[in-house]
Amino acid sequence: MNAYSGGASHPHMSSIPGARTEGVRAYREPEQPHPLQLAFLEPEGEQAWIAEMADLLCAGRTIEADARLTEALDGFDGALARLCKATAPADVAIEGWEDLLPILEEWEGPPIRAITLGLTNPPDLVFDAGVKHEPDLMLALYSDEAFAFSSARKADLLAECGKEEAAWIGAEEDVEFFCTLTGLTELNTALINCKHRRFLGDGRDGVQGRAPGGYVEYVLGCWLLATRFLQAAEQAIAVHGLPDGCRVIAGTLDINADFVTILGPDDAPLTDESPAASPQPAFASLTVKPWVPSEPEPAATVQTASSSLRQRLVAPAPEPEPKRPSLRTRLFGWLSRG
Repeated sequence: MNAYSGGASHPHMSSIPGARTEGVRAYREPEQPHPLQLAFLEPEGEQAWIAEMADLLCAGRTIEADARLTEALDGFDGALARLCKATAPADVAIEGWEDLLPILEEWEGPPIRAITLGLTNPPDLVFDAGVKHEPDLMLALYSDEAFAFSSARKADLLAECGKEEAAWIGAEEDVEFFCTLTGLTELNTALINCKHRRFLGDGRDGVQGRAPGGYVEYVLGCWLLATRFLQAAEQAIAVHGLPDGCRVIAGTLDINADFVTILGPDDAPLTDESPAASPQPAFASLTVKPWVPSEPEPAATVQTASSSLRQRLVAPAPEPEPKRPSLRTRLFGWLSRG
């Protein structure tokens, strides 16, 4: 349907997509349900799959995560799935990382021992139709004056990330270093504009005996976005390096596929002062709360309890409480945007 239907093209004519336009509302379901459509039919199945993906990225196992997503996407042919398949690891890069070591050679402050690198979307961003949206890349550099990074093991750093507020927050060094993430604008925009962001599971989705294919594609797309970001960070570090003894605390926030991991040198040698190793993987505390759709139905009145790093909720109190730092700030600090 068009706003103007004359034979000649009017300069003010605008195309209005119909309800059956691909990627708007209509979705052609496969004849046979994809295994993930059956797995996602119950919340427990979806949450188990998401927890496994989060664990892979938290452990830095991007090759396995990529292979798993590639296999899953092969069974879908929607517009979002095709875009995911076209977003190759080689097409995504962190530009500007090559300037890090030269800049730090002239840095007169204390040695940089940690870098936080976060991928997010601004929660208050107004999404205009037809406008492309790059995900935000957040960056901050730290020395041992903020935290004992040099003597900390990866498990110690992840445990610190799991606290209400990491010890290094607000103590970043004033280093003029910036970088940008390229290659994810199209996918990020498609995810923002996706009309299949929720699976209601109450019959209104138009499918029976399976989760909607469009919804499963959306979940896969979110995790592909996170995986491509982590792969780009790994590649930048492999090619351009890090300062001696420095590690990267990398993660995602508010993209419906959140994780935190540590990149860089192996664990520091244990000393008498170092805490004993935890019998459980430290990253488990970062993935306690599986991802759920970011826009719950208005009728929902009960919120699931969680000890998630990013979803610690304050119980209602009769007296107003002092304003707390944002969830983003409590993990990555006041980060500069690349």
